[in-house]
Amino acid sequence: MSDPVRARPLNLALTYANDRCQDGAGAQLQRLLGIYAISRHLEVPYVHSPLAHVGYQGLAALENNAGSDNLVERYNRIFRLPSDLELPQDPVVHLLNDADVESIDQIKAAQTRGGFHLVRVVYPYPITDRHPEAYRCLKAISPFPYRESEVFRLAVHVRRGELFAVDSHRMLPNSYYVSTALRFQEILRKLEIPCVCELYTEVATKAFDITPHHHGINQRISGNVAIDPAMSRLEDFDVIPNLVRFANTDPIDTLRGMTTADALILSRSSFSYISAVLSQNCIVLYYPFWHAPMQDWLITDDDGFRADAVIDRLMSWKTARGTEP
Repeated sequence: MSDPVRARPLNLALTYANDRCQDGAGAQLQRLLGIYAISRHLEVPYVHSPLAHVGYQGLAALENNAGSDNLVERYNRIFRLPSDLELPQDPVVHLLNDADVESIDQIKAAQTRGGFHLVRVVYPYPITDRHPEAYRCLKAISPFPYRESEVFRLAVHVRRGELFAVDSHRMLPNSYYVSTALRFQEILRKLEIPCVCELYTEVATKAFDITPHHHGINQRISGNVAIDPAMSRLEDFDVIPNLVRFANTDPIDTLRGMTTADALILSRSSFSYISAVLSQNCIVLYYPFWHAPMQDWLITDDDGFRADAVIDRLMSWKTARGTEP
């Protein structure tokens, strides 16, 4: 089957406006991936623009008050999405802060009058949040292909970092992650499926103060905020059987681990979200937030999730390994 974008050439392409809103890697990668997704959804060619700068690089950078020199280059090596065409010289450039179908249709109509039109998009969310299934095309180009294991891998992403100081309302309590993981493990136990639970999070290595001028903060706080390792309360997770902690691991290794897991408990986080949309064979447990879920994700809340919605998929995992009862 031919690619509809390549079959229908236009003097128009979408790309990421990589010089705007240069915040954390998760948020920028979600926007970049979202722009690729809406290019497929709208049958408009895509031209790749890599990350230019990552303003927030995680808790370690916050603690050291300095980012990594090569992290942007490493992200760009992995997330080099295929362009549909080579960008001609001197295109007519349109900056679209919030991508919507009507605005892109208007630019489509204008391109018939000559010249090549490049639409630089900052936020794809008006389209992707309304049509989250547009992300499904990303699974075919995921840089982290699924890896089969004999033990079921349940990954838990606990987003913390600068949220202790900024936008703290985004944090879900440890009790939510623990209760959801225990409920999921109980289903696995009843189905006699061996399991490991992988905890991905960040923890301060010492007490320190975040200032308004700190790396990645950009004066989003009015005064200093004290951070202490005890604030993460990692001991809350000790009740989870077969727990393996991945605290303060390399962010790209963290993305790889979460994307290739057999099940993933999301935070209200772009870092979680991109792992879920890139995963090729993962049961995603999604706590509602401002980005819409894909159709096959399990909706969770403080009371858990529907066990019957996951049993068939777990039995398929077991059958594929020849361990069905």
